Amino acid sequence: MKEKLRRLDDWRLELPAGSRAGMSAPAVIYADREIEKTLDDKVLEQAANTACLPGIRRAALVMPDAHAGYGFPIGGVAAFGLSDGVVSPGGVGYDIN
Repeated sequence: MKEKLRRLDDWRLELPAGSRAGMSAPAVIYADREIEKTLDDKVLEQAANTACLPGIRRAALVMPDAHAGYGFPIGGVAAFGLSDGVVSPGGVGYDIN
């Protein structure tokens, strides 16, 4: 997935919508060039997974401290439509209740 990343500015990268099948929104990763060097492929894969979820709005966001989680990357953020979206416990962690 790293080969599909494009730099938007000094602080953000984008994994464009359509970078993988079913990805209806982009993933925006908040990372300078130093953080970019440390990005784990699993984080990018999970960001793409998030961008494939039904009803996603605008983009899947990945914060600079992101690391692999379960479904969503830890440090991932996404908003979903009320009528066509999902609620994903993987987005907040199964230890949160």
